[in-house]
Amino acid sequence: MTYRYGRDWHPVLKKPIAEITETEAKQRWAKGPAFSVSKLSPGHDQPDYTLLVGPEGEVVRTQRYRPTGAIDTIYTFRPEAGQMFLNEVVAYAYPDDAKYYDQFQSAAVSTIGFRPDGGAVRRFSVSGSHDARVSRYTDVDVSAHWEPMITFGDWDRFGVGREPTGPTAP
Repeated sequence: MTYRYGRDWHPVLKKPIAEITETEAKQRWAKGPAFSVSKLSPGHDQPDYTLLVGPEGEVVRTQRYRPTGAIDTIYTFRPEAGQMFLNEVVAYAYPDDAKYYDQFQSAAVSTIGFRPDGGAVRRFSVSGSHDARVSRYTDVDVSAHWEPMITFGDWDRFGVGREPTGPTAP
């Protein structure tokens, strides 16, 4: 496996935008600005995931991809009570699984925001519609949303695919 660092992943060029070295990424970890790290498996030109990481892990946003390179899911973690808390999950549906789509070309988007106290808000929207269905929840089990604080190089723990938890019905 290979880790490539930069500002973000370019899905068409299949490389990091403004690529930097691991040494430069370590400097950004300590002092900023944010950077990305993309994990590429051998023989693949599309990453398994890309993490967008703030200085010292102040925020970690994980983008997971479909085989076409389209963004499938985004998970956002933020520090909370000395740990990292998964506070948002965004999932995209596309018109066709056989070709690449930019996330803004998705057919539908589901965004769920979570709070450590078990509260959640889900917003579901279909592209082309001006309406969105918003649902509020209490007592959501967020026990699987907690991770120990991230350290530099601890990418795979945050890049792993996760089963959706909490409210999922539209």
